Amino acid sequence: MLRIPCSKLVHITADGNYANVVTQDNRSSLVPLQLGQIEDLIADQLGDDYAGKFLRLGRSLIINMDFVYSINVTKQRIILSDCNGCYHELSASKDVLTKVKSYIESTVKI
Repeated sequence: MLRIPCSKLVHITADGNYANVVTQDNRSSLVPLQLGQIEDLIADQLGDDYAGKFLRLGRSLIINMDFVYSINVTKQRIILSDCNGCYHELSASKDVLTKVKSYIESTVKI
């Protein structure tokens, strides 16, 4: 059993039939679930309001949108950070990153 406050969950990556769950304090835990199962758990346990903070990027990555710090589409990199010691640089396809960037730009009001 693994219990993590949603605000501390940074990202989840696929690892075969397992998933690697990474938290804000840079701890990593391997769980015997696939990303699709984790998506279902998030939706069931958190409801639509909070589950929307978690976004699946392609087949191998789920991110917490609260930690998106930087997106570089040309280098195919996304940086997740809390600007206080938590820093994760991940790769994703240009198409996925373009969609994430557009989504963020459409939802953020300046």
